[in-house]
Amino acid sequence: MSGPLVVIGAGAIGGTLGAHVARAGGDVLLCDVDAEHVAAINAHGLSIEGPVAEFTVRVPAVTPDGLPDVIERAVVAVKSHHTPAAAELLRDRLAPDGFVLTVQNGLTADVLVDVLGAERVISSFINVGADYLGPGRIVQGNVAAFHVGELAGGEITPRVRELAALLPYAQPTANVLGYLWGKEAYGAMLWAGAVSDLTIAESLERPAYQPLMVALAREVLAQAPVPVESFDGFDPADLEGSLDRLAAFNRRSAKQYSGIHRDLVVRKRKTEIDSMLRDLDGPIFSKIGEIVHDIEQGRRVNEVANLDELAAYAASL
Repeated sequence: MSGPLVVIGAGAIGGTLGAHVARAGGDVLLCDVDAEHVAAINAHGLSIEGPVAEFTVRVPAVTPDGLPDVIERAVVAVKSHHTPAAAELLRDRLAPDGFVLTVQNGLTADVLVDVLGAERVISSFINVGADYLGPGRIVQGNVAAFHVGELAGGEITPRVRELAALLPYAQPTANVLGYLWGKEAYGAMLWAGAVSDLTIAESLERPAYQPLMVALAREVLAQAPVPVESFDGFDPADLEGSLDRLAAFNRRSAKQYSGIHRDLVVRKRKTEIDSMLRDLDGPIFSKIGEIVHDIEQGRRVNEVANLDELAAYAASL
């Protein structure tokens, strides 16, 4: 296909992916609602910092009103609760034979499918850790699993192979939903840890919280409609062993706190919790939702007492 790869949402993940593609010589257009971020990228380039790579790349960036009339390939990398807005940007712009890849947290593909059609949506699981530092600056904390696949599964199509060849670290898969449900289970543990002031590794490896984490993962995995895949130390058949492996994986990353924690503590903005609560059903995750809402609305702060409360609640079930 001709035309640039349009990345909608040039924050932590979208910016990281777009910068690597541009650095490798790919044709990329970044789009973000943050006009200051867009202006900084256009003026000085997009800088990737951290232990993985240190580079600045020149790449064009626009706010949504600057998007081209026709888009052939797009990557949606916005927060899950902004997916409807991203879908509307693409509704009349995505070429009839074009396609969009979601690299978001959660099971967001359905929102894109409702607007664009199932045949034009590809999904992915990405566990690369990155954070937005400020206008034109992103830190990439690690290299981790990234799997791209058709929602229907069962076949690795030419367009999936095209995306896997274009995007950094990406591997094609015939069971992308299996990875996504694994990420849902791991992500639920990150949500639990994020209500405290502990790092990811600390919340996973402390014995006091491991029964909570295992119970939470089991609650999520019980809802998975497909066989769940392993990644980066997570193994659905060995949840207890997964905790120490995931803790070790996170200790090797420059990103010590989750994006959820950063939203709550640093950026003071709404998290993706409401989207996650629509994806997942279960008493423990619902309790996490209550605590996150309390933090968002100023009734609590991020502290270990919240995690202690969650552990006691899980034990009482």
